[in-house]
Amino acid sequence: MDAPNPDTLHAENQHCDILIIGAGPAGLHAAFYAAWRGLSVRVLEARGEPGGQLSALYPDKRVYDVPGLPAARAADVVAHLLEQLDGLAVEIRVNSVARTLEQAETGWQIGTDQDTFTAGAVILAAGLGALLPRAARISGADRHPDLRTDLPEPSELSGRSVLIVGGVPQAARAALELLEAGAKVTLTHSRTGFRGDPVSLARLENARATGHLEILAPARLLTLTPQGAELEVNGETRHIQADTVLLLGGYLPDLSPIQSWPLDWRGEYVPDGPGGRTALDGVYVVGDLAGSGGDFKLISVAFAQAAVAANHATHFVKPELRVRPGHSSEKQ
Repeated sequence: MDAPNPDTLHAENQHCDILIIGAGPAGLHAAFYAAWRGLSVRVLEARGEPGGQLSALYPDKRVYDVPGLPAARAADVVAHLLEQLDGLAVEIRVNSVARTLEQAETGWQIGTDQDTFTAGAVILAAGLGALLPRAARISGADRHPDLRTDLPEPSELSGRSVLIVGGVPQAARAALELLEAGAKVTLTHSRTGFRGDPVSLARLENARATGHLEILAPARLLTLTPQGAELEVNGETRHIQADTVLLLGGYLPDLSPIQSWPLDWRGEYVPDGPGGRTALDGVYVVGDLAGSGGDFKLISVAFAQAAVAANHATHFVKPELRVRPGHSSEKQ
């Protein structure tokens, strides 16, 4: 069966063959297998970028148990998974938290804060939960007109003065991307060092040395004001003008958006049978969320579960397609 054209999955087309909740490694690999077999796939991701924990929590750490990618940076693992989707009918919807699940004539209906989608089958790859940014807990947070806690679209802030607060890898990345987009950027952190890959950190230092970027570290954020923020730098209070403040303090997993779904939950796990089947017909679970994996929260286990569940879901939606996909080397 030939794969559908990727361009068929547009915003106005709310139905797909398989909908996957979570764009971490398990979700992306499940998307590949289902789309490779000719089905249309939509992936809902709570954050503003795919990759799950690999992108949000440790993009610059080395991952050693990915088959064929020894000692790969987590961000590079994500890049390879996305590259594998090129040319396939897969749409990834970011900033989309799945909140409702109801039966529909076409299978299942899934609701987010913005949209409602339908799908023939659903694969849950939500990991530890939706990775949502930490709340802004700082004096004056309610007074600044544009306080954000997650990565923005850089072009939105072109020409604006931006204060970035945080030492996480996303802070260094945001500083570089916003500079390229034409923003005036100040980067600050309570400690001297920033986290990030060596190339990005070198670019950060070069931008500081050439006067394109102001870095205030170590510094303490005292309060936000309607015009920006007040920092304590070298024992003195300094006011920073900022049209936008990015408070990047990392992410916390949250399962609450889907824990009301009737999946026979066992704590933080969804029980699953052969093929990743859950208590709901046509709904499958893979990765850290799957009860069958137990405490084996390993990316290698998630990949295997994703491949098996995707093929079972494919057969569920298209019974004429066998569960067993055959060898990829034989596909022309």
